[in-house]
Amino acid sequence: MRFKFFRFLFGTLLVVIFSMIIIGLVFLKPLDNRPYYKSDFFLRTSKAIENNKQFELGLSGDTVKAGWSRASLIPPFGTPIAIDANRQGKFFDGIHDSIFVRSFVFSQGNKKVAYVSVDLLIVPPTVTEILDTLLKSKGYDLQNIYLSATHTHCSIGAWHNSFIGEIFAGQYDARVPPFIAQQVATSILSAEKNQSKIKIGYISIATHKLVYNRLLEKGGEVDSNIRIVKIEKETGEKACLITFTAHATCLHDRVMELSGDWPGMMMYKLDSSGKSDFTCFSAGSVGSHGPFKCKKDKWQQLTYTTNGATKVVFESLDAIQTSYVTKLNMTHQPIELREPNYRVNAFLVLRPHWFIKFFGRQNNYINMLQLGDIVFAGMPCDFSGEMNEELDEQASNMKKKLMVTSFNGCFMGYVTDDRRYSMNSYETRTMNWYGPGNGAYFTELIMKMMDRLD
Repeated sequence: MRFKFFRFLFGTLLVVIFSMIIIGLVFLKPLDNRPYYKSDFFLRTSKAIENNKQFELGLSGDTVKAGWSRASLIPPFGTPIAIDANRQGKFFDGIHDSIFVRSFVFSQGNKKVAYVSVDLLIVPPTVTEILDTLLKSKGYDLQNIYLSATHTHCSIGAWHNSFIGEIFAGQYDARVPPFIAQQVATSILSAEKNQSKIKIGYISIATHKLVYNRLLEKGGEVDSNIRIVKIEKETGEKACLITFTAHATCLHDRVMELSGDWPGMMMYKLDSSGKSDFTCFSAGSVGSHGPFKCKKDKWQQLTYTTNGATKVVFESLDAIQTSYVTKLNMTHQPIELREPNYRVNAFLVLRPHWFIKFFGRQNNYINMLQLGDIVFAGMPCDFSGEMNEELDEQASNMKKKLMVTSFNGCFMGYVTDDRRYSMNSYETRTMNWYGPGNGAYFTELIMKMMDRLD
């Protein structure tokens, strides 16, 4: 009896081990940790940047004109809220503050560029696909539409038809992407109609106790700067375009009302102050950065962050010196990445086939917009502010002012400082899909692109 029992136990153990090996071979592979600079994808992307003729179209010319407008993003039907964590797919049940798409149109002669920010978690790739053709007859496509998002975690969802997309944004609703795209189109066309010659100015202001490094609360770099572009029309109207590194996560799971979070409330306060007729915010390098934790109650935290950011902007606007701009350019640069490296532990990753099956497939790119000596770099990710110091230094050496924005219309997860890649955390493992080495890779790509600008 004892012999039969041990034989059964040994046989069962062999079956389990053999099954685990088979499952591992089918679903897993070793982590690809080859240096990015030795890869074919880096060489091909570098060559593509060198050959991109759009960089050569930014020669000085007529004074740049601009117009601006916004359109509501509240749909005439219910949706889940993105992020859907702990909301269990339930629809929003109210509106704390309105959500919008805000657009600028900049033009110079026959050239025009739309700058768009949406009060959404990200710019959904399903919306980006529509925008590439929706305004083609009006002269707009992905080559001259610069996309960004505020990254509020309390806006409409249901916009991505993939397994993982529905985890983040709730059950897909085919009405949502066309609705968002149409509201973007409405705001762009309205902005184009009210253009006037503009003066612009820039300032970057360090803040105190408004943002912290949420990845490494001790020892991590913090980019505390609010970056502001002030825009003045000849008509006397004023606008400002703001980026900051603090995640829009004062309100999060279990909040069932739509809200733009602290960026939405800040924009409302600034527009009501008389200092700005039109305020637009885009999430900057929000990776690894969160709103400074001051209050336990989320609504009190919302008030604290809103008031702190509003005060900094309000007190800075008068100090910004503006001048006419005679240089406008936008470059839409497709990029290549290594195969997906979704890690299940420190050494093994999900095979790319399965990653694509769960996450979907998309094209990735970087957008770069130049307004005089101000350069916007639109990233396809949640880009970490820990890397901004080096980028700011390089931009300064090129006599440029850099504003990095995240969520440019495609999404490939988080790009964090490479020193953090081995950490087992949400940003560095769960959401770092194409590493290692992406911190240095994207930093180098931005520098290569800025170097091509006049």
